[in-house]
Amino acid sequence: WDILETEAMADLKKHIAPIIEAEKENELARRFDYLMYSIELAMLEQKNPSKNIGAVVGIAEKLSLMQDSVPQIKEQKYILDKVQTNEFWEKAFILEMDAVREALRDLIQFLPKKTQRIVYTDFADQIIEYQENTPIEMGNRLENYRKKVEFYLKEHQDNMAVHKLRNNQPLQKGDMQELERILWQELGSKEDYTKEYGDTPVGILVRKITGMDRQAANEAFNEFLNEEKLKANQIRFVRLIVDYISVNGMIEDRKVMMDEPFRSVGSIGQIFENDMDIAMRIMTVIDQIKQNAEVTV
Repeated sequence: WDILETEAMADLKKHIAPIIEAEKENELARRFDYLMYSIELAMLEQKNPSKNIGAVVGIAEKLSLMQDSVPQIKEQKYILDKVQTNEFWEKAFILEMDAVREALRDLIQFLPKKTQRIVYTDFADQIIEYQENTPIEMGNRLENYRKKVEFYLKEHQDNMAVHKLRNNQPLQKGDMQELERILWQELGSKEDYTKEYGDTPVGILVRKITGMDRQAANEAFNEFLNEEKLKANQIRFVRLIVDYISVNGMIEDRKVMMDEPFRSVGSIGQIFENDMDIAMRIMTVIDQIKQNAEVTV
């Protein structure tokens, strides 16, 4: 290797190099990298990258519509929701934006082909106006009340009322008043809330958005998970309930237990056919979890 000559190098290139296949990276992922790097560079240079940010928001919106059918997209729900808010782009620094790039770059391949349009450009940038420390204006696209609410609640889980809901602790009247102030004054109006969520109680809504802490859900069903006399399929059914409540915050309608993933295990009536007293205790816990999202007078 120390005395490789031209002829030997030519042999290596001709006979050995072709054996090794070059890594073929997804072209769409590379284009998304370029888009995100353009935003990062613009911010470092104190330029306004609103057009490119709008493109990222558009991609996130399209991917969000597909999260129920593509597991890889669903795993990045938090990131997708976050980039669709004004708050993120106003406060994000370079490392946060690069985390978005890494999280979403491999999801671009799932976009329907008809929405993908390859455009080649070769324009020289022209600085028309220069302003320092001006906020990024995204128009109404990121002002969706629902997205603002979801982003706020997920970013402020240390709020006392939100913490109580996440940990299955009963709400007091003061907790509800604080949540109403945030949702009806700080993030929007009561009319905005009604338009987006109808007559859904505030506590119920917050729990559905934030889910429940898994440890709190496990503690709620602890007596059943540790019940030695329960059969394997019964314990599995209870664990499915814990999984569901951890993600969705509660079982608002018992009909969901007739659908997947519960259906593949069996109905609660079938599984606890000879232990209906245990089934009734389980349903009581389910109802109590929902009640804890309502005000305790």
